[in-house]
Amino acid sequence: MGEYCHLKELDGLRFGSLTVINRNRNNSKGGNARWNCLCDCGNKTVVIGSKLRSGYTKSCGCARKNDNAKGYSSTRLYRIWKGMMNRCYNHKNDNYKYYGGKGISICDEWLTFINFRTWSLSNGYKESLTIDRINPKGNYTPLNCRWVSMKMQQNNKTNNRYLSYLGQEYTIAEFSEKLNVTYWTVINQLKLGWSVERIVEEARMKNDR
Repeated sequence: MGEYCHLKELDGLRFGSLTVINRNRNNSKGGNARWNCLCDCGNKTVVIGSKLRSGYTKSCGCARKNDNAKGYSSTRLYRIWKGMMNRCYNHKNDNYKYYGGKGISICDEWLTFINFRTWSLSNGYKESLTIDRINPKGNYTPLNCRWVSMKMQQNNKTNNRYLSYLGQEYTIAEFSEKLNVTYWTVINQLKLGWSVERIVEEARMKNDR
């Protein structure tokens, strides 16, 4: 009974290096609930709930000796991979509702960082580019992903907001490029409630300085 009461509490929680994905279909031999977890090293593992909560199990067993991500944890590519993992599997991530919450997942191959890195370096990765899903409703897989500019990625989003100016419609990425300002500058101005006209005027003043 005690184990059953905790079933819904573990999804998305972190225990050491482990992030709980969901409950495993099969209980342990003793009848305890088991949970599918994703380790920071990229490996998947199944752990009994009581061992997670007690702190007995904190990783997949790699104990930080797994070479998959060794030496890469401070790189931009590793941060992109971690962000992708969190969006899809961490229920507490601010963007989970747009990714994992909508059923978007990561292929098994890319759950290991070194595989994702190998694919990236062989498929046009550059420091100035960002990962983009060709089908915005599809999963993160080699066949559905590419490295593109921020503008192209923003234009490919399913929830794009369009701005109307002088009779034409622009995505925010297109509009920011037209005004010679950053994408995030326009985003922040819109959040402040600025009109399109005010954003244009501010950009003109900035560019004239």
